[in-house]
Amino acid sequence: MRRGLVALLALLPLLGCAVSPPTPQGPAADHARLAIAADRAIGQMIDHLAARERVEVEQAASLRFAAAATVQRALPAPAAPVAGAVLDPGMDLVVIAAQRLAVLSGGAPAGGDAEAAAALARLEAALGGLRAVPGRWPSDAARRRGLDGFRALAAPVPAGADAATLAAARQGALAAAVSLLQSVMGDDARAGLRGVLAQRHEAWREAQRGLLATGQRLGPAERLALWNRVQAALAADGFDLPAAEVVRLLGALVPAHAAAGAGDPAGAVALQAALARFQSVLAQAR
Repeated sequence: MRRGLVALLALLPLLGCAVSPPTPQGPAADHARLAIAADRAIGQMIDHLAARERVEVEQAASLRFAAAATVQRALPAPAAPVAGAVLDPGMDLVVIAAQRLAVLSGGAPAGGDAEAAAALARLEAALGGLRAVPGRWPSDAARRRGLDGFRALAAPVPAGADAATLAAARQGALAAAVSLLQSVMGDDARAGLRGVLAQRHEAWREAQRGLLATGQRLGPAERLALWNRVQAALAADGFDLPAAEVVRLLGALVPAHAAAGAGDPAGAVALQAALARFQSVLAQAR
C-alpha cells in the first residue's frame, strides 16, 4: 500500500520555515509521531490483507478445479489494493494535519500546502477506483462529506493561526475524513473492504468443503491433511479481526487530534495505547 514512509518522515521540517527550528516537543509533537506510526502500521496491515486475499482467491480457484475439473474464467478483481489506494493519501492528509499542529505548537509557521494538494488529488482519484470492485462501499453522500473534510484538512493554514485554533476549526473536518476511511474499510463486517474480504473468505471455505466432499478424488489421508491445513489457517488469523482493527485505530485518531490542539497529553497516551493494541494484532497476522 505505502509508497514509502521516508517522504512522510522528512515532511515535518518542510512544514515549518526554511531554517529548521528545534524539533517540536510536547503533546502535539507526540501526536504527530504517533500519527506517522499509525500510518505505517495501517499500511502494513493493508499489505497483509492484500496478500491473504490473493492467496484465498487463487486457492479457491485451484480447489474448485481439483474438485470438479472446472476452470474459472476470470478471478475476482482484488479489493484490498483498491481500498489501500484510498487509505494511503487519506492517511497522508491526517499525518500532515498532525504535523501542522506540531509545528504551530513549536511557534513556527506551518506549510505543507503542496504535499496536501497532491495527496488530495490522489485521494479523489482513488475513490473513483472503488467502482472497479463490487461491494458495499461508501455512498455518494458519505463520499461527499468525507471529501469535504479532506479538502478542509488540505487547505493552507490561515495566517496567524495557532495549534489550538487550527485544531478546533478543523476537528469536524478530521472526523468526517476519518469516517470516510472507516467506511472504506467497513463500518461492519458486511460493508466496505471487510464485506468483500468476507465474500472472498467464504468462497475459499466453500471450495474447501467442495473438495472434501469429493471422495473419489481424495483418499482418507489426503482429506485429513487438507482439513488440518484449513483449521490451522483459520486459527492463525481470524479473517475479519485485522480489518476491524484498522477501523478501531482510525477512530482513535479523532480524539487524539483534539487533545493535541488543546495541549492535553492524555490524547497521545490514548493513541499510544490504541497503536500498541493494533501492533500486537499486526504482529500475529500471517
